[in-house]
Amino acid sequence: MPKQYFHFKSCVFAIVPCIIAAIAGCSQTASHRTIDGKYLVTLSGLPQLEVKTPNETAIWITPDGDAISIVGDENFTVTYKSDAFFVKVRECTGEGLPPVWFRFYDGPNMFAKANFEEITFDMPVTKSGLPAIFNQQSKWDQMGIFQPIPVFSDVAPTYCGFSGPKTIWANGGHNFELVAGNTGFDVGDATPVTVWNSPWQNEFDDTLYKGWMVYPMMALGNGNGALPAGYAFRTLGSTDNTLAAKDSMVHCKYTVLNDKEIMLLELSYNGAITKYAVPQKLFKDKFLPLVIASGAMAADDKQVAQVNDFMWRWMLFTTTCTIQKPTNPDGKLISLDEFKQYFPLTTKYLNVKTKVKGYDGINNPAAFENTLQCGLGMELFGTLFDFRLFTDVPGYSKWLATEADKKDPRYAHWRCVEAIMRSREQRCKAEHSEDAVAGAPWHAINGYMNEQYPKECDCNDPETKAIIAGLRSK
Repeated sequence: MPKQYFHFKSCVFAIVPCIIAAIAGCSQTASHRTIDGKYLVTLSGLPQLEVKTPNETAIWITPDGDAISIVGDENFTVTYKSDAFFVKVRECTGEGLPPVWFRFYDGPNMFAKANFEEITFDMPVTKSGLPAIFNQQSKWDQMGIFQPIPVFSDVAPTYCGFSGPKTIWANGGHNFELVAGNTGFDVGDATPVTVWNSPWQNEFDDTLYKGWMVYPMMALGNGNGALPAGYAFRTLGSTDNTLAAKDSMVHCKYTVLNDKEIMLLELSYNGAITKYAVPQKLFKDKFLPLVIASGAMAADDKQVAQVNDFMWRWMLFTTTCTIQKPTNPDGKLISLDEFKQYFPLTTKYLNVKTKVKGYDGINNPAAFENTLQCGLGMELFGTLFDFRLFTDVPGYSKWLATEADKKDPRYAHWRCVEAIMRSREQRCKAEHSEDAVAGAPWHAINGYMNEQYPKECDCNDPETKAIIAGLRSK
């Protein structure tokens, strides 16, 4: 059955550019109030939101769901939008199909025994780190995803089972997203994102950007709603693969204000910085009453406790590859040789440092239920697999070996997908991403083993070539 939507409000504001960006006609200045670099400090009580230079911006999401931003320019430009937080429950039943052809997640994650207090890490933004192919019908997304607790035990092995109310909160979180491709189409389990203008760069438009875009945001689970994303940085990619140049990495920082129940995201790049603060009271007051009244969640749902208890213990270093259609923009079917190039050769999260409430030091292994593990972050769905959902590589391999129709025209792509997943997991482990040395920075590195595409995705490989030829003769 197709997905259906229902809204909690008669008028729900879509995410539009004027929420955050200083676009003509959208900026508003509060009357009878002095505007200076401490404007949001006064409104929020957070000294971290002060801006002092044109290279600084900040965003405060109020407990009522309004979004207020400030740029530290000579005018201290303020942008305001009411009702910026929206909630919509996506209803999916039976064997409903996702809206994309292919969507894949992987990357290690870690689960703490108590709330985090701080997480920092760096993501390289080099030209060589971009996927060889990305376009208006695809999205490569390298993310830091900060969620309450692991959710895999609560999802069923179908797309609709995955996107149901059991994870409407728990599968959402606070993200840093580093994207190549199009952020504006429905990926099936996340809200489309409008990338806003930046005070540091030329106006964004609908033209595909040929480089990286990075921004902070908060979204509910499975595309059930979101806050507007923060200011975005864009770069065509640094040419310095040594990562010594100032323009070669973005720095990400989560600060969990456990006493105030506020999440603060800070993103910096090439001398500029933006901050994004979200109070938990917003979700207690504006999210829970709506979803409980709708019947999507019960008052005794464990997700309600996660909201009320301000639970933030699960950190994922996740990469996603999404392809909207089985055809390229030119209308031709995506070949194996093209398909493999939608993944970068290498993806890195560097200088990972964590502090966990109640535990001493940086990166203390004793503070974790599990430190970084390469095989825990896999998710896979799309019309390439009909209504199915997979959450681990062995499960997918078993399906491919024992249930998949080897005469299906998609079989060669299914086989290629397995080879890609295994190569990436092997690379993650070979790079010592699972090492957890106490007091030292950690890292998570993923990609193709030895930066070589798998032979199962090579149309000239004899075995692969024979499989393709056999499928064509059916």
